[in-house]
Formats: sequence, structure tokens, C-alpha cells
Amino acid sequence: MLVTKQQALEDFRTLLGKDRVLTDEESLKFGEGYNRSYAKAYGVYSNPLPICILNAASKEELSKVMKYCNDNDVYVIPRTGNSSAEGLLEVRNESTVILDASMMNKIIGVDPDNMMVTCECGVPMERLENLVREKGLTTGHGPQSLPMADIGGLVATRSIGQFSTYYGGIEDMVCGLEAVMPNGEVVRIRSVPRRSSGPDLRHLFIGGEGAFGFITEVTLKLFPFYPDDMWMGGYKMKNMHDGFKALHEIMIKGYKPSVVRLYDKADMDYNFGSVKMKDDEAYMFFVCEGPREIAQITGEKIHEISVKAGGEFIGKEAVEHWMVHRNDLCKRYGNPKTAQEYRETKTMYATTEISASWTDIVKIYDDVMKNVTPKFPNLVMLGGHVSHSYINGTNIYFVYRLKLTSPETANDEHSELVYAICREVLKYPTGGCVHHHGMGKRRVQFAKQEHGTSYPLMVALKDTIDPRYIMNPGALIKSRGDSGLQTGIRMDILE
Repeated sequence: MLVTKQQALEDFRTLLGKDRVLTDEESLKFGEGYNRSYAKAYGVYSNPLPICILNAASKEELSKVMKYCNDNDVYVIPRTGNSSAEGLLEVRNESTVILDASMMNKIIGVDPDNMMVTCECGVPMERLENLVREKGLTTGHGPQSLPMADIGGLVATRSIGQFSTYYGGIEDMVCGLEAVMPNGEVVRIRSVPRRSSGPDLRHLFIGGEGAFGFITEVTLKLFPFYPDDMWMGGYKMKNMHDGFKALHEIMIKGYKPSVVRLYDKADMDYNFGSVKMKDDEAYMFFVCEGPREIAQITGEKIHEISVKAGGEFIGKEAVEHWMVHRNDLCKRYGNPKTAQEYRETKTMYATTEISASWTDIVKIYDDVMKNVTPKFPNLVMLGGHVSHSYINGTNIYFVYRLKLTSPETANDEHSELVYAICREVLKYPTGGCVHHHGMGKRRVQFAKQEHGTSYPLMVALKDTIDPRYIMNPGALIKSRGDSGLQTGIRMDILE
């Protein structure tokens, strides 16, 4: 930092006003969202605290703050909904401010003629979705974090929703956007249906994890919504392998259900418990959307393929149960009862989501179950489910409960498990070690392996766009001179 902490605070108060510069310890401790919540349940805070949290109400204010930080070597962590995972918002250096734009929460306009909606970055996704549904429309974006997440963060993490197989991921929905660059300049990428004018610059910010700039405004696509015309169906499968085969055939034949899910018993039992299965069995279910004719014929063809693959049709009751309870996990974050449960059980629940081709995904699932479990005697439960499928492959959400030794070592113990899963994934040519939560500051350790020979392009982008490396250091690429010591990450477990 080229200024003292006290000078920076005085300058920020001049830029934004005293009431929008937060320095109280409680705010600073929880400024990084729900990361390391197990340790926090014991009052353990291992990361440095930021200088302050700054609340900006406009792109002009964001621009002034960003320019000041860039000129004075102050690190900036962009934030809106504060619901991040994977250490994305974690502070790694005391010379850091968290720059929050949740006050920028205007829905600027809904354009039903051109099927677009424009809003500021701090608009809660649930509020936006509820508004457009009143008009018979939908964004199509329904992440599990729907009750907690804001638009800017969803775009910055390349989020995906639970209805993605029909509507696509957030990258398929963003028409255009506006962002503030590290030096304070404001750039706008216009909302053109399609263009052939070079690389798509939207993707500097979609999935940019706040490492290249601060997204201030987004225009999203809209779709007609047909809630009364949905087709739903659930199937018991003899095992996960049969489920993978059925999903593979459904996708390559071109059917587009909105929800495609395949759960193993461990995952289903822990998260929902609405279907009773034998040990090797799996539960597969679908939701089809669109005009009634499309939804119904899609459902009928999916039913044919599922039964042919050995599936036992068990109706739609369990699907309806999932539709109602699919976002219940959000209620646990920041809940005092969850902290109490951590202290009583010494056990945490978490997920690691990955992707691969249809050929490799089955091998990865088997390898993780076979190779990871014996390495972690403190693993209480390990399961998995498919939630997002494509013509060329699918994802797996590995879910687990881990009994921890102590709050001080909890993050390292959790990281060891995540890294063990990622190593199994990256053995395969199409294995991607992060599907939609973002690399964050946990899985960035695998960025070079994930990108391969294209990784220098990521570094070159950072060097060009953010040459002073002030934006969310440790996201997308490891920070300059990062030995692992300043981050609290044990480098030996990465070998």
C-alpha cells in the first residue's frame, strides 16, 4: 500500500461518506461470506481482516474507489450477494478492501418485445425472477443459491441454474453488460443478438471472479414461462451406470428437459430422503418445460428411454418434493443452529462439482468412490449426483460430510478432500475440476492443470487488464509471489 491504513480510511470516507465505510470487527469478520463457516462457529478467524467494507451506490462511486485503490496499491474484492463458495471472497492480505455494490439494486427495465431485462449488479436474483414471472416470463436461471444471490456475483462466477439443460448457463443468458475496470474506466458491451467482430468480450467478465473488473449492470435474456404445462417423472435405476447410459441417450438424441438429475443413494438419503433405495440403486428424474406440446412429447420420449434402460417409473411425487425443497440448503448458511450443529457433531457438509465427457464421467465417479474414500477415515458420507447435462457430457456434484479434527485445521482438512477429488478428475482428458462454483482461491491451485498450455493466456489477460494486480488477488491465477504461506494453504498437499 502506498498510503497508511488511516489515510486510506479518511480518503474512503471522503469519497463515499462516513456511514458507508464499515470498520466494525463483526462486519469485517463475516465480510468474506460463508467461507470457513465451520471454524467461525468456534470463533476461529484465520484470515486477515480487510481494512474496511465499502458500500458503493453507483458506478460513479465504484469508479472513484477503484481508481483510488489502483493508484495506491490497495487490493479490492468485489462483492454483491455475499454468498460465495470456494474462498472466492476470502481476504489474503491486510491491504485489502471489500467493495460491496448490493446498494446498486435497480431493475432498469423489462423489454418483453425483445425478451430482455436489464438490471444493476446488486439486484437479488429471486426478486428479479419473481418480477418477470408476474409477466408470464422467466430468466430461466434458478441456482440453488437463488434466495441469497445477486446478479453481479452470478455472472462473475459463471453460475448455472437448476433448469440449465433447457435454458443454459448464465453465459448463455447474458446479452450485454457494463463493468468498471481496475483503473476506474467504465466499459459497456452492447446487447447485440450475435456478432462476428472478434473474441466475445462478455467473457472477460462472465466467470471473471472479479479478477478483471467490477460488473455493474447486466442485460439478460427472457423466456416464456409455462408453469402449468410441465412434465415430471422419476425413475429408480439399478445403479448409477444404468442412469448414466439413460442420460447419455436422452441428450445425444436431442431431447431438452429443463431438469436432469441422477442421485446415488448416499446423496439422496442425506439431502432429501424422499425415495427409498437399496444400496446400489440410483434415482433419476426429469422436468420438461415449454409449450404443452413440446413438454409432453419430450417427457414421453424420456420415459421410453428411461424404462428401456431398466428404470422403474415411480411417478412425480418425489420430483415435486425436490421442486419445493431444492433450495433448503440456503437456510443453513449463517444460521446459529448450523453453528451449534458443527460444535456438537464436529462434522461439516460440503460439495465439489466437476464435469467430463460421457465416456470419462463414469470412470471419474467410480474412481472417486473407490480411491478417495479409503484416504479419509474421517469421511462420514460421500455421494454424488448429476445436475447439468450436455450433448457431449455431464457434471457430477460430489457431496460429503467430513468429521474434522479441530476448527484450526478444518480448512486444510476440507482442502485435502477437494484436492483428492480434483486429482482423480484431472487424470482424464475431458475432466474439468470445476463446473460452476468458480475456481475461487481453493481450486485455483489446479488452474495450470485445468487450462494446460492455454494458462499463459489467462496470466497475460491479468497482466494487461489489471497490471497492478489489485483485483481479487488469488482468483483465477495465483498471486505473484504466492508461496502459499500468506494464504494459509499447505503446499505439501498439492504435490
